[in-house]
Order: sequence, then structure tokens, then C-alpha cells
Amino acid sequence: MHTQGNMVSWKDYEGIEGFGSTTQQDVDNLNKALTAGQDRDPPGAITAGDGFALRVESLESTLKNVTYRMEHVKFWRNVPKLPAYNTVEEYNRISSYGDNPDAGYIDEGDLPSEDDTTYSREFSIVKYLGTTRRVTHVMSLVKPAHGSVLAAEAVNGTMHLLRVIERGLFFARSDLSSLQFDGFEKLIEDGAPAANIIDLRGAPLSEDVLTDGALTISDAPNYGIPTDLYLNPRTKADLVKAFFPKERYDLFTKTSQGLVGLDIQGFTSPAGDVRFNADTFIDDGGGPNAAIVGDASKVPSAFTVSTGPTVAADGLSQFVTEDAGDYFYEIVAVNRYGRSAAQLLVAGPTAVTVGSGDKVTFGLTPGAIQPAWWEIFRTKVGGAAGTERLILRVPHTTAAAEETINDYNANLPNTTSAFMFQQNLENMSFKQLAPMVKVPLATIDTSIRFMLLLYGVPVLYSPGKNVLFKNIGRAAGAVGTP
Repeated sequence: MHTQGNMVSWKDYEGIEGFGSTTQQDVDNLNKALTAGQDRDPPGAITAGDGFALRVESLESTLKNVTYRMEHVKFWRNVPKLPAYNTVEEYNRISSYGDNPDAGYIDEGDLPSEDDTTYSREFSIVKYLGTTRRVTHVMSLVKPAHGSVLAAEAVNGTMHLLRVIERGLFFARSDLSSLQFDGFEKLIEDGAPAANIIDLRGAPLSEDVLTDGALTISDAPNYGIPTDLYLNPRTKADLVKAFFPKERYDLFTKTSQGLVGLDIQGFTSPAGDVRFNADTFIDDGGGPNAAIVGDASKVPSAFTVSTGPTVAADGLSQFVTEDAGDYFYEIVAVNRYGRSAAQLLVAGPTAVTVGSGDKVTFGLTPGAIQPAWWEIFRTKVGGAAGTERLILRVPHTTAAAEETINDYNANLPNTTSAFMFQQNLENMSFKQLAPMVKVPLATIDTSIRFMLLLYGVPVLYSPGKNVLFKNIGRAAGAVGTP
């Protein structure tokens, strides 16, 4: 018997002392034994002595999550929520208490002049989000490795909707699809003063820029109080690294735990404290998909580049001297069901050469299944083909006719956005006609089907109390910088 603390030797294995001292018969018997092997899949043919069929699979009961988790969904959890009572939610906006700020002085015995408050009636249209999930009746009866399959699908469907709503709160646009509401990017663009959109043109976010944004919110005529900043985690990391050499903080605050370093939860601006919320769903839009995404019978058909590309000077161009050079483009057609495979703007692929002050124009003609919008991907200047990133989303508005698209370089590849909000009910809310609900569907086959639904719309009451930072680049030398 092997005892604890002693070395294990062949003597611990009954009947076998080791090949050096055993008999040939023992060796022959050993060779006849079943072999376990290390195959993952069943063998192609049954072989004597193969013990695969007797092996019990070792499948851990803990499911390993390789995608996002609830803690990544930040804005949806934080945005103030109110009930909605109609599919069209109306509200009144006060924009002025009186026209003349110097008209309040009077002489003794005078009748003060009459002033009028300026009101406007605004409205937002509730939109509908949902996903259908299905589990076969047989699957609901087996003993799964990770708990109830029905419960798991309800959780998975919920997480899918949360991803849709989290991205939509920032980037959804009703001009791309009438099924979408307008996210806060579009609401700020449409309603805020031009000064509330700060274009960094590829520069990283800095403390100075954030201070300017906070003062834009607090200064006249906005009179807001900035409270929260939502930004890409890498953008936040660049901000954190910018504070390292300033020696404003004790970098050794966790020395008792053997941890050193610095993180920043926010900053104090002249207009008040602003919390930082790193949100992974604020990204650069990604690259084009090589294959069809979604049901091939419903996604937009293959399209043709029917005109161009042509390059010509234009007064609206934001291509400057350092932007002059060669670019590669790819295009994807998108609708509610999915995305077409990406197509090159110029076969080859061949670069488009652009000069300072130019714009790039081309025409796209859709196939049988119309897109709702086009997504345009482009490299940085001098970038290699295959490194294109999203720069434009353009609604398809001309039915079966050609859609003309212009690239003025307003949006840069490999950049992200950030949002500084006055995050309270005075400024914003998400109006819910129905919170997320699970609705069973009729049984029409041997499966259990249900829908997860959410009805609502984001509302921005005071667009001037928010700032959009766009075209944010990475700090020089940052890991992952293209």
C-alpha cells in the first residue's frame, strides 16, 4: 500500500513491477488492455481495444463566458428612466425666461416692461426592440451541463437586447432606419449648439479638452452642470497615463496589498465633478465583414459601384495637407436583418489618391434586396488594404436608383467618440412604454418559443447641457495604435 510521504514506484501498481523485471506474458497482457486515448471525437471505425466509448466526458459545470457581461452595460444602468404612456411622448421645453437680459431696470413709479417666456412642444416616438428564442422540447428534458436551457436562453436573450440598447443609446439613428430611435449622438448633433461638438481630429482626449467641454456645458446659454463622461476604455487609459508624470497623486495607495499604479474615476472641472465611465460599446465602429451576416435571403443583395470614384476639390473638404495620399475603401450594405459581404470600392484593391481640399465621390446601385443604409470603411492615409475602419453610415434614400456618397473626411478611421452629460432627469431620460418582458409564444411544433421585448425611447430635454467629443485618437506610442 502506498503511504503518504513515500515516493510512488512500480510496486504501487499491483501485478506489474516494471518492464525491466516483468515477464513477456505480462507485457502481452498489457498490450491487450483497453486504451483510453486522447481523442475528442469518436474514432471513424470501431477498433478492438479502443476504450473511447467507455470514457466519460469531463465537461465542467461552470460555463465560460467569452463575450461581454452585465458589468459592461453601463449607460443603460445609469440613464434616468421614466414610464411612457403613449407611443408618442410629448414634453414642453423652456428655452428663455425673457428676451432682453438688460430690460429689468425701471425708474421710480414706472411700469416694468412685459417679457415673454419661450416654450416649445417637443416629442419623441417610442421604438420597439425584441428577440425570439427557441428551445426544443427534447432539449428542455435532458440534463444539461449548465442548468436549465430555458433559463439560460432567457438570460442570453436579455444580454443580446442589452447590447442592442447600450449601443443604440449612443449611436442609433432614425435617419438610417425608421425602426431605430435617435441615440444621444444624433440628439446632440441635431439640438445642441455647434460649440458643443468638439472635433479632436485624431488627437487624444486630454484634461484640457475635458475642461473646455465642462465649461461649454456650464457657460451661457447652456447653464448646465456636467456630471458624467462616457468614453472608450482605451481612451480612458490614455487619460490615466497622462496623469502619471504629473505626480498629483500617491501612486502607492495600495502598497499594503503589493499593488502600485493609478486609476482615475473622474476629475474635478471648474464646473463641477465629472465621473468617468469606460464603456466598451463606444468603439471605432470596427472593420468590414468579409462574409454575409444574417439570413442570406433577407440581407441586402450584392450591389454595384456604378459611378466613380472621382476626386475633386470642394470647399467642405476636411482633407488637409497631412491627409493627402492614398486610401483604400470597402462598402457594406445593411438592413434590419443583417449585412452584405463587404465589396471593394475599386477592384484590385486599388488605392484612391486624394489631395488637400479634395472630396471623394462615388455612386452605389443596390441589388434586388434594398439596403436601409450603407457603411463606408476607409484606411488611414497610406494604410494597407485590409485595415479599413468605419467612417460613414449613409441612409439609402433613393429606392432602386443610384445613391451618391461623398467623403469629405469629416469622420476619421481608428477614432472614437466620448459623451459628457448632465446625467439627471432635468436633462435626459429613457421613456419606457414597457420594461423588458418575456412573452411566451404559441406552441406550433415540438419546441418552446418566447420573445423578449422592450419598448422605449431616449429623450434629451436640454441638448446644450451635453458635449460630444468626436474623432478621438490614441496617445502616441499606445499599444494597439494603428
